[in-house]
Amino acid sequence: MIKKIRKFSNMSILCITDNKKTIQDIQNKFKDAKNLLFLTTLEEIKNETKPYDILLLDYSISNALELLKELKLIKPMLPKIAILTGDDEKDMVDCINYGAYSILSNPISYNDLKLSIVMALNQSKRVDKVSLNHGIYYDDYRERFYNDNEAINFTRFEFDLLKLLLDNHNRIISYDEIKEKVWKEKKMSIFTMRNVVNKIRNKTYYEIIKNNSSSGYQIDDIQ
Repeated sequence: MIKKIRKFSNMSILCITDNKKTIQDIQNKFKDAKNLLFLTTLEEIKNETKPYDILLLDYSISNALELLKELKLIKPMLPKIAILTGDDEKDMVDCINYGAYSILSNPISYNDLKLSIVMALNQSKRVDKVSLNHGIYYDDYRERFYNDNEAINFTRFEFDLLKLLLDNHNRIISYDEIKEKVWKEKKMSIFTMRNVVNKIRNKTYYEIIKNNSSSGYQIDDIQ
């Protein structure tokens, strides 16, 4: 099957830059984008809750490295393209180490930038992602659950229980099987199990785990 190339008309792009010429150029070149937002500070980035398809980081902005480090933590799944001024090898290494998908140089070749965006989006839509509802998905490559682009901080019991249900999404998992495979040799009561289930629901959404007539649990339908 031949894949369709993602059109810019349904793409949301987040840009981190304070350079007026760069802002104007990107606005002109990507005027057909679905959503185009320019931010400059980490606080603005953390407060921005809308999902974006790609992030462009102008590395000439102050504290660019600190921003990139933080972005790797708070938006690990968001593809990032760094735009460097000059050819400092340390900057290149830092960008690679902190999650940049690709690196381009100023002055920007917008044809190269468009190609980098298309390739980054194609690589980020791998088949090893299992989607649930409400933006929750499991990335088998990274072995983590995510809410949109942000990793969900599960405890070991929460993760193991949800992963067990996901791996067996076509059947009900009994309490005894959950006890055997998740808690193993450790002591566990039904109240402990219910508490873990409730914590998973609080971190995701309530219907993610279904209780089936007091016989066991089953995960919500995967997409």
